[in-house]
Amino acid sequence: MNKKELTTAIDNKKAEIKEKENAIDSFKLDVDDYENSYCEALDSEGPVVIAGLKFDPSSALRELDPTAYRCGLNDYVDSLEKEDDVKYKELEEELETLTDELDALEADLENIE
Repeated sequence: MNKKELTTAIDNKKAEIKEKENAIDSFKLDVDDYENSYCEALDSEGPVVIAGLKFDPSSALRELDPTAYRCGLNDYVDSLEKEDDVKYKELEEELETLTDELDALEADLENIE
């Protein structure tokens, strides 16, 4: 690549990095991604007995009080760290790759000058 192409590539890479940084800064955990682990946490104490029948606590709560179930799910997700989320980690890895690519482009530009 010539100097002009490298400069353009660097500018484009910086824009990609800025876009990825914005995605990381605005990242929010998706409640729906954690519903299974929330149910597992609720069910970990064993079944509840209603009228002599056994039910999973998560199923009973979801059916008997969907509002309390959803509030509990939201509280559960709020207690989690976004840094542990797979999607968040992927964004960070993508940012690292973009940064490495930018460094390589800038090194190439220095070698031309």
